[in-house]
Amino acid sequence: MPNRLIRRMRVFMRQRFGVVPLRQSLPDVEAWLETPLGQALLEQERMLLEPELQDLFGYHLLQMSVDPALDLTRGSRITHRFTLAPTTATQGALSPLVAEFHSLPLSAESLDLVLLHHLQDYSQTPHQLLREVARVLIPRGHLVIVGFNPWSLLGIGRWVARCFSDSPRWRHQSLRLGRVLDWLQLLDLELVKVNHGFYRPPIQRPGALRHLHWLERWGKKLPMFPGGVYIIVARKDLGAPIPLKPSWESVKTAPGLEGVKSIRKEQKACKSSQ
Repeated sequence: MPNRLIRRMRVFMRQRFGVVPLRQSLPDVEAWLETPLGQALLEQERMLLEPELQDLFGYHLLQMSVDPALDLTRGSRITHRFTLAPTTATQGALSPLVAEFHSLPLSAESLDLVLLHHLQDYSQTPHQLLREVARVLIPRGHLVIVGFNPWSLLGIGRWVARCFSDSPRWRHQSLRLGRVLDWLQLLDLELVKVNHGFYRPPIQRPGALRHLHWLERWGKKLPMFPGGVYIIVARKDLGAPIPLKPSWESVKTAPGLEGVKSIRKEQKACKSSQ
């Protein structure tokens, strides 16, 4: 009886609070980004992304966002920039590639830069998503991740809203920064930089959001005050091969060099006796 009750509780929690498939959650998340709070968040994220993207070079840039119509790559100097969309109805500044997020129709080691914008927050398998992104990155290529910080005013507000609404916009992963960094390390992605932003509370009044903009400045100065979003810059580093020192004693001597080998042994014996 207790085991059956536990199973029922798990099923209820998964159905009520579990992350829904991306195709179902993306339209609702796109609508939330159009709200005053969503627009303020996007404005702050663009300000944080622009200086990071300016310093990353290459030939091909892929943006993977919860809103494929967005263009968050304006600060990049890479000319070929495109986005990924699950349907052909997407219209935006970037050319869309229609494909599934967890199975990219791209060759391995073909992209110089990938921007992952909150997609891992709404993915049912975020680790698999990161693995696929790492596959298509070239060696020394970069991955930029924008994610929600669950330990912030924005993160707490989203958890409170989750208790009162079953809307897909609130049914997201709770990915701590440390957890994402551990995944990146397992995928041979070396951390380059971490930045934080959006220190304002999750309110929908445009006037109040503008009035509280000073919190962004003070949030940077107070390390104990966590931001609502984090931005991770990581680089794909493949371990260099370790050269093996040859064992010359076990190498078969080439014809005509037998005398050289015996002379070397005699020289070593003389040095040791001295």
